Amino acid sequence: MHMLTCLCLAARARSPRGLIRGLLAAATAAALPAPTQAQYEWTSSRPDGHAPIGVMGEHTHEHGEFMFSYRFMQMSMAGNRDGTEQLDVADVHASFMVAPLDMTMTMHMGGVMYAPSDRITLMAMANWVDQSMNHETRPGGVFEATSSGLGDARLSALIRIKGSGSVRAHLNAGISLPVGSIEETGPNPMSMGRPVQMPYPMQLGSGTWDVTPGITILGMSERTSWGIQGKGTFRIGENSRGYRKGNGTEATAWFAYRASSRISLSARAFLSMWGDYSGHDEAYGNPMMVPTVREELRGGTRLDIPFGLNFQFPDGPLSGHRIAAEWHVPLYQNLNGPQLETDWVLTIGWQKSFAPPGHG
Repeated sequence: MHMLTCLCLAARARSPRGLIRGLLAAATAAALPAPTQAQYEWTSSRPDGHAPIGVMGEHTHEHGEFMFSYRFMQMSMAGNRDGTEQLDVADVHASFMVAPLDMTMTMHMGGVMYAPSDRITLMAMANWVDQSMNHETRPGGVFEATSSGLGDARLSALIRIKGSGSVRAHLNAGISLPVGSIEETGPNPMSMGRPVQMPYPMQLGSGTWDVTPGITILGMSERTSWGIQGKGTFRIGENSRGYRKGNGTEATAWFAYRASSRISLSARAFLSMWGDYSGHDEAYGNPMMVPTVREELRGGTRLDIPFGLNFQFPDGPLSGHRIAAEWHVPLYQNLNGPQLETDWVLTIGWQKSFAPPGHG
């Protein structure tokens, strides 16, 4: 089957399983030799040789190479949505005593990659999370909830399927470590100043060991590059608070144009789907208090169109350093609400690879 046909099937998939099947077929097609693939050799040394900064685990390294990275990500959420319909605060108050108004989340993400062989690249990522959410009570009072600390860490292995030619492909095999706290507490107007368990979105981690498989395909020509990636997150068991976050699926496809030896521009589509929670945290006694403590109001689907810029220093004292930015514009949101909708996401990052002694 031609790879383009496989990609079309993946894009038309209506379920996570169908999406993964389409991406698997595309990866298989990418691994097959084709005469046109030999006309150009994919390389990471161009400004578009890395995916947009919001895509992670998207490229492998040669034996002995290291890469260090840092990402700053900020997400702004404001206003509630149920399905595709936007809700007023009064609509939320018709069913709940407290309505979320807006939320800001900031993440600092540090990563390291190392290739013990040409076939395997290992990756580790850790992050620090700061988040705040404003609320309005039915009588009209406004209050803020905040939490801050380490988020869940990730370990991954990137396994090459195809490592030469203009098209590359690899598998992503990862796990998420439950480092982030699920015991975040804080006062609210009903707690008389006492710290109580904060709602689900204010917790910093999942509390479970999560499996994160995926597939990535890259392509390059003389002036352009492209890629597709599909990933899943599957939760294992319940956490110590008696609940489990929903499974998730992400798929993205991007196109980049090399404007010069230093700069590339990119655009991509990013589809994310996440499920409702199961189980229940017994700390949440009144299900009509606020929608953020309702397990069946956590799932949703979102389609973003992110635009990116990659800047690479090809020479001089900063040779090999990359600085990149990406801005997400949400195009479609369907939320099991009332649930805060996403307004925008900004990611800014730095990357630097180091070859082993005697290379390059």
